[in-house]
Amino acid sequence: MKPQRALIIGWDGATWDYIEPLLAEGRLPHLASLLERGAHATLRSTIPPFTNIAWPSLVTGLSPARTGIFDGAKLAPGTYTRRPTNLAAYRGIPLWHWVNRFGKRAAVFNVPMTYPARPLNGWLVGGFDTPLESEEATWPRGVLNEWAQAGRPYTILKREIDLMAQQNPHQPRGDLEAFAQEWVALTEEQGEFVARFWRDEAPDLLFTVFTATDSINHRTRQRAMIARIYEAADRALGRILHETDDETLICLVSDHGSTPAWRYIALYRLLAERGWLAFRPEIAPRFWRRLPLVGRHLARAWSRLPAHLRRLLSWPLVCYEPRLSTSYETIDWSRTQVYALTGMGPLYINLQGRQPGGVVPPDAFNRLRAQVRAALLETRDEHGEPLFADVLFGEDAYPDANPDDLPPDLVLIPARWSDHMITGFPSDPPVRPIPDTREYGTHTPDGIFVLAGPGIAQQRRLPSAEIVDVVPTLLAGWGLPLPTGLSGNVLQAAFLEPPAVEYAEAESSSSGAQAIAVEADEAILERLRNLGYLE
Repeated sequence: MKPQRALIIGWDGATWDYIEPLLAEGRLPHLASLLERGAHATLRSTIPPFTNIAWPSLVTGLSPARTGIFDGAKLAPGTYTRRPTNLAAYRGIPLWHWVNRFGKRAAVFNVPMTYPARPLNGWLVGGFDTPLESEEATWPRGVLNEWAQAGRPYTILKREIDLMAQQNPHQPRGDLEAFAQEWVALTEEQGEFVARFWRDEAPDLLFTVFTATDSINHRTRQRAMIARIYEAADRALGRILHETDDETLICLVSDHGSTPAWRYIALYRLLAERGWLAFRPEIAPRFWRRLPLVGRHLARAWSRLPAHLRRLLSWPLVCYEPRLSTSYETIDWSRTQVYALTGMGPLYINLQGRQPGGVVPPDAFNRLRAQVRAALLETRDEHGEPLFADVLFGEDAYPDANPDDLPPDLVLIPARWSDHMITGFPSDPPVRPIPDTREYGTHTPDGIFVLAGPGIAQQRRLPSAEIVDVVPTLLAGWGLPLPTGLSGNVLQAAFLEPPAVEYAEAESSSSGAQAIAVEADEAILERLRNLGYLE
């Protein structure tokens, strides 16, 4: 029997490390039932394992080398200006557009990196990186107003954005109990909305992501609070599964894993103390943005002042507190050889002929890169333990990457995933504890994958799975052709019998060709700053 419909549920950041103790205590009954009738695996995420990089690979079946997404931001061509890594920036055909080619209607709710919403046979409401006020937040355009007028309002996106802003330890966070309770309520509301939509509109494919499982990890280390969110996600899962039948292919998946974070690693310190990174002596716009009410306006006005005037006005304050001049926006490119766009781990050489103000001659590139790698691998904490398990060359991390996508030249792999890399300040210690008042969690590469439905083996643990295997496995299980050129493989061990695998030619797809308004870019970057993804 071939599945008639497919349901994909994402628990963002979900990890077996949190799930398995709760399963043992009987606290996730609906997930336990799904595991009884399906196959499951640890799902290896992208390098690095962050939302912005992982979801594009998961929904397209393409590695970062193929999507062109390696970091939490990209550079606008010919500039040092950072742009968000949303759907306008990555290559590949998202699963919902591919199944449209075979007459399948799709509904996509709250999946990250799906803004701007492109036309499809079905419905799409973007995830947390979507500007609420943009008409491109949804497809069909204006569908949120239609749903509200019909008595079934979709408030998930707005409430999610408000909640996620409270997870950043450098922003006002509010009461943890209230934070968790609001996430519980929103998770259950999302489950109810999705269940009814599945029943009433009967899409062939429904893909939704629950964000609470990631957000609570960023907000607290308390296992009891984390457990409450997973229990709410399990109730939402049960509500949705109640509307499915035996002919439904069901997948539960996460984009990466999670763990409590105990220490910061300050990348700017590691680079600046060796003379590879320098900053202009002027107040960084990031500090103006932190001022209440008028911060964003002050930051814009400040950036429009002539450089000599900014430095003159900054001089007394920067002399008193040099940290005020530390920001990506105040990097002195004329004195910088190595830099980071974010704290996610990729590093870039400021290369002549590639970057607009490059200072490193091409014939010095390999030598400098080897020096950086060796120095960072030798860096130790106060106990003599290495900070990094590896420092990969870009071509090793992302074979066959398109040079036009500006892949990183180096990628840092922490020795402990509980160490949270940040850009930080040159005056920071290279490593410092995260205080309890700013408790935080970070990501690991090990997510979750569960598959159940017609033809799927029951109670089977798979040896391994990669994030790019999700799309080919789903399509094969659904009996649909796979696009040519996928990076992943069909997880044959998940099936009772190996499925027949067919292919169809994938037209060249580059979402990055779309133009996004500068205002929308800035709105998304501001959202990412509020969430702590960017400085």
